[in-house]
Amino acid sequence: MTSQLLINTIFQLIIFTLIPFLWWFFSARKSEKFLIWIGLIKPEFNNSKTLILSVLAIIIMLLLGIFLTNTFEDSSVLASYQFSELGFGGIIPVLIYAFFQTGLSEEILFRGFLGKRLSHKFGFTVGNIVQSVLFGLVHGVLLFGNVPISLVILVVVLTSAFGWLMGYLNEKMGNGSIIPSWIIHGLVNTISAFLVLF
Repeated sequence: MTSQLLINTIFQLIIFTLIPFLWWFFSARKSEKFLIWIGLIKPEFNNSKTLILSVLAIIIMLLLGIFLTNTFEDSSVLASYQFSELGFGGIIPVLIYAFFQTGLSEEILFRGFLGKRLSHKFGFTVGNIVQSVLFGLVHGVLLFGNVPISLVILVVVLTSAFGWLMGYLNEKMGNGSIIPSWIIHGLVNTISAFLVLF
């Protein structure tokens, strides 16, 4: 399982980074380094409010994740189901999946690329809302046809709210770094997967 997961993770990271890289290469490579352009930089926090917001975000998303997981009659439609009952042998695959396959790749694409480009073009409020709605819609599309439409809508709304909060945390409190949302995203996915691991 681990070797296939590593292949899938590398492939997803390449795909989710290729579009931003090409955009940067043709539009911004002369003015800014790629990692700075997507926000893969050290965050600079000004106060403890960021830490409190981060902890609250983790708690809220975990509670919503637990609620959503328990709402699904067929949990096999959830991405974390692949780790069902693997026990301790699933810990490394879960961490690879949570922090790199989903956490890093999605943060690069949604907060690092779409959020920053849309905010630059339309202002932070519009840019952050659009990136978060797109983030939610992608998660809803993955479930469409497998669960009731009401549950798809709930997933879209909750993941959009998570995306908005992560965009806000990065841009308004983390000096434009996507690292805070990457860590929170990875933690939430890890804990969600741990719920089915044992």
